[in-house]
Amino acid sequence: MEEEEFDMREALATGEDLDKVLAYALIHEEYLRELISYLDDDLWTVAKNALSILLQIAKDQPELYEPMLSKMMVMVRKSESVPLTQEIARAFGQVAKARPELVKRVMPVLFASYRIGDIKVRVNMVYVIEEIARSNPYLLRDLMTDIKLLITSKDAEDRLTALNLVTALGENNFAYVRPFLHYLLGLLNDENEVVRASAVESLVILAEKNEKFRKLVLSKLEDINDTSELVNRAVKDGMVRLAIKEGV
Repeated sequence: MEEEEFDMREALATGEDLDKVLAYALIHEEYLRELISYLDDDLWTVAKNALSILLQIAKDQPELYEPMLSKMMVMVRKSESVPLTQEIARAFGQVAKARPELVKRVMPVLFASYRIGDIKVRVNMVYVIEEIARSNPYLLRDLMTDIKLLITSKDAEDRLTALNLVTALGENNFAYVRPFLHYLLGLLNDENEVVRASAVESLVILAEKNEKFRKLVLSKLEDINDTSELVNRAVKDGMVRLAIKEGV
């Protein structure tokens, strides 16, 4: 009787008794199906908590990733909540590691959605693609041309997105960054001060992880003579961080 009286949606909405939701979904298939259905819920807390619990279950039941991914493709397009979008991105990252072939299948769709979507969709796609790049950079291997188009775009937002993607790619393997180094260094002279400052930050992050690249970046930062306070602050902070890495 107690199980029949349990209101799963209420628990998901309030964030209370989530351990009970997990336990029920693990034991009873009907509760698992109900939990999956809440990925479509209009209340973002319900959808976020349902997805978080499903990610835990999917670690032991990887067959869930495929139906979850279909739901997630819809969720990321309509999400208007940053916490929900971040949870969706985290979910894509987990699937990218566990079932990379599934995510590889949807990568072109994600990129296309970024290119042609409205501002909300574009922002959401950036969260997701960055997390995939961070979790399994190999999945972006076939999209290097797309990233180069972003990094050379006339749209400053595209260039900023490309910087974030390249930085995420470099978190696992510097080899994925090499095709973009020329472009990254070129963005130090971008017409937009936010892009210039972001280029500094990206180069510093990458240099922190690669000793040989670090010396080049330090040299470039020392040569920067920018009129922007934003850029100069990024340069100063970056030089301190790299000096610490160098043991200076």
